[in-house]
Amino acid sequence: MDYKGSCHCGAATFSFSLPADIYEIEVSSCNCSICSKNGYLMVYPKAADMTVHPSEDVVTEYRWASKQYPHCFCSRCGTSLYAKGPEGSDMRAVNARTIDGIELERLKLKRVDGKSI
Repeated sequence: MDYKGSCHCGAATFSFSLPADIYEIEVSSCNCSICSKNGYLMVYPKAADMTVHPSEDVVTEYRWASKQYPHCFCSRCGTSLYAKGPEGSDMRAVNARTIDGIELERLKLKRVDGKSI
């Protein structure tokens, strides 16, 4: 299934594909510090299945601790959009709250205890 999303101001837009309907897969709701602060609800497309428009130049990366997982946000409005996996990884973690037309109450949330990791 194909999806589109954007930041609040519209400077950063993106598109991606998932192997199934977003309402049929589990969406991660993690209690770690960054997910809690940003209200992340994450879905996981492959990096090759995601495109940022006009380019990734419109996002800024934030790295902390191990610096392995850059979290990307709009350089203009600050909306938390997605995270990247470690170097060489084919993973993206898209904040479902930024997907156009998403019905949050229909998502199947999977609680993740990232605080304990």
